[in-house]
Amino acid sequence: MPMPSSLRGGVSAWSLLLAATAPEPSALFQPVPGGTQLDEPQSRDVLALALRHRLPGLAMAGLAGLDIRLTPAEADGLRTAALRDAMMVTRLTARMFALLDAFAAAGIPVRVLKGPPVAALAYKGGAGLRHLRDIDLLVPEMSFEAAHEIILGEGFRALLDIGRLSVAELPRFAHELPYIDEAGCIVELHAARSAHGRGAGQVDGFDGDPGGVLPVTGRPVPVDPPAEIFVNLCRHGASHAWVLLKWLADISHLIAAAPAVLDWNAIAARTRQSGAGRHVGLALALARDLHGALPPEALAEFIDTVPAGLAQGLAAGLSDPGKGGPTPLQMARLEIRLATGVGAKTAALRDFVFAPTIQDARDWPLPRGLLWAARPALYVLRRRRAAA
Repeated sequence: MPMPSSLRGGVSAWSLLLAATAPEPSALFQPVPGGTQLDEPQSRDVLALALRHRLPGLAMAGLAGLDIRLTPAEADGLRTAALRDAMMVTRLTARMFALLDAFAAAGIPVRVLKGPPVAALAYKGGAGLRHLRDIDLLVPEMSFEAAHEIILGEGFRALLDIGRLSVAELPRFAHELPYIDEAGCIVELHAARSAHGRGAGQVDGFDGDPGGVLPVTGRPVPVDPPAEIFVNLCRHGASHAWVLLKWLADISHLIAAAPAVLDWNAIAARTRQSGAGRHVGLALALARDLHGALPPEALAEFIDTVPAGLAQGLAAGLSDPGKGGPTPLQMARLEIRLATGVGAKTAALRDFVFAPTIQDARDWPLPRGLLWAARPALYVLRRRRAAA
């Protein structure tokens, strides 16, 4: 897949997308008097990158602000994608409210993770600016089975075949279970904030964590504290090797929105408590290098903990419109590099190499202890079967 072509003056399509999705677009690209009309190859590159990184709404708004025009066909493609995103956000939000009402009626505590809270904080709730693929709901592990039944009762079906496993024991092998309804709305039920969120300092339940509420389209929604939202966003991006610019746009826009919405000292304290210094530092370094978002002083120290060249290496892979997602091995390697201290690195290695997954428990009905012992061999066997 060829790299994006260059625009007049040596500005690439990738640089243009970065400017369009930055909190201050004109700081990265000065608008030309009379506007800039892109030719067809340039327009195709910009559209391909915007779609790959799931940024049609934000890109369309930023391009308009910079007075940069795509060719008619590509402009129509970007508008269509942005409209599709806005319609999906509307449907997902309605489904989220219905599920929150059902959980409240059943007395199940719940928090909404990632998308809607981030949009409310970073984009002032602008439904058309942030792509939303699903709704993530966190419940205490003891309530996981009851929450599962409520989701099914609301017209969803599970997307994952858990085989012989019961729903009650599923959190022992995975932190989430996805569902879909007839309209294509996806909900993910979480027993933990992340696959590797059960280490020291991580509060995956609700004990000792008061949470909070944020307005989403005018309605208060139960969410994590803002500091937890920011740190979890940094962890989430790192867990996927920061393969999408969408997540970095969130970080950049959150930095720009503070201090009105975030307390950097509280985030610094939460970062230290959770051992996420390198995760947060990497996110800040990428946001600075790509969007020109200056890291807040209270968090600048974490950038110095990031391994040399890591941010630059990840950023280099983002500009290819045909690049796919990271492999499990790449994600594991990054998570181990970001873990701070021998104990954390050992725990990350243990989780990726030895911890049984739902697929392991479903495909090989072995006692849990044997699954742990056999996990490396089962992983190799599955990869060989897939290759064949």
